[in-house]
Formats: sequence, structure tokens, C-alpha cells
Amino acid sequence: MSTTASFAKAQESLRDKKRELYREAILDAAERVFGDEGYEATKVQRIAAEAGVSLTTLYSVLHSKWEIYRAVHRRRLSEVMSLVPGIVHKDMSSLQILIAGTRMQLAFFMKYRDFTKMQLKEVTAWSTIGLLRSPEQIEALSAGLQLFADLFRRGIKEGYFIDDDPELMARTVIAAQQVRLAMWMDRGCKEDPDEFADAALRHLLRSYCKTEYLASALAAAGLEGDS
Repeated sequence: MSTTASFAKAQESLRDKKRELYREAILDAAERVFGDEGYEATKVQRIAAEAGVSLTTLYSVLHSKWEIYRAVHRRRLSEVMSLVPGIVHKDMSSLQILIAGTRMQLAFFMKYRDFTKMQLKEVTAWSTIGLLRSPEQIEALSAGLQLFADLFRRGIKEGYFIDDDPELMARTVIAAQQVRLAMWMDRGCKEDPDEFADAALRHLLRSYCKTEYLASALAAAGLEGDS
């Protein structure tokens, strides 16, 4: 490769890295602004100001508010879905997967407060797919509800859970998570994440476990003595 070609390639790589840094800064800023103001009220100028870039630079990376909004969701929702394989192991029961998945999901939403605030700002039921705004949200919620429903369906067959509609159970769990996170936000995000997850799991297991399995289920969740 000639010196000129090598220089051009290095310049292109540098531009790509710079563009990616701008993109991350814009998405971080957009999470904060969408969380504060909601999608409709958000101005792209404020996102640019929060990101510390010019409006021209912002539009060179992401071309519209809608594209920014979708990119925020694509980044975070792909991240949370990528965590699923790390908590699911071959020999785990449906109960163990449900416990691990609930802890992982709640920890994620508590870690990324601006993203969670952004979701809550829309005042849309997480359990209702048709009311969501972006394709990324619809895809992620559909996958999440299907995963929960499959776990409940399997758990009913394994004898852990009461015999109820798995899809209703899944939607109820997701809705309860939304309510809990909203209350956590309203109270200043002061509750310890582990204690928060303990309370959510305690409610979930007491709601859906058969009486004869409740004590062992709570013990599996690290909640011994709660039954």
C-alpha cells in the first residue's frame, strides 16, 4: 500500500472514531433530554447543546429527532437483550431463570436512569405493545413478553406456578415492574437496587407460585424466611 493510501485510510479511521464519539455523546444527551421533556416537547437544539456539539455536527451523525429517538432505543434495548444469554444456563429451571431475569432486568433499568425516565415519561403501559412509539420498543417488548410467557408456561408444566394464562401473567409482571420503577423514581431513586429487586421478586413469587413451592422459591431467590 502506498504512503498516500495509508494516510487516507488512517484519516478515514480517525473520522470514523470521531463520528462514533459524537454519536455516543448525542445519544447520552438525548436520553437526558427525552427523559426530562418527553419526545414531543424535545428540541434537537437542546440535545446538541447537552451533547456539546453544533447542530450541524449533530445532523451529520443522526439526521432527525426521530432517528435519534430510535437510535437511543436501539442502543439500550439491544444491550439489555444481549444480557439474557449470560444469565441463562442449560440446566436452570424456569423458576431460576425467572428469578435471574427479573434481577437482571431491574438492575438494568435502575442503572440507566435517564433511559428509564424516558420510558416512564411517555405514560404508556409497557404491557401494551400497540401503544409504543418506535419499532425498537415494539420488538423488544414483544420479545420480553414472549420470554416471560414461555417461562410461566414452562413453570406451570413443571408444577411451580399456579395454572393461569401465561400471557396475562407476563403482562402483569411487566406492568408491575413499570409501577415499581415509577415509584422508585418518584422517591428520588434512593432504594438499594438489591432490596428493590428483593421486593419485586417477593411479590412475584407470592402471586404466582403454588403454596407448596413458595418457601423453596423464596429460598431460591435468596429470600429465606419470607414465606
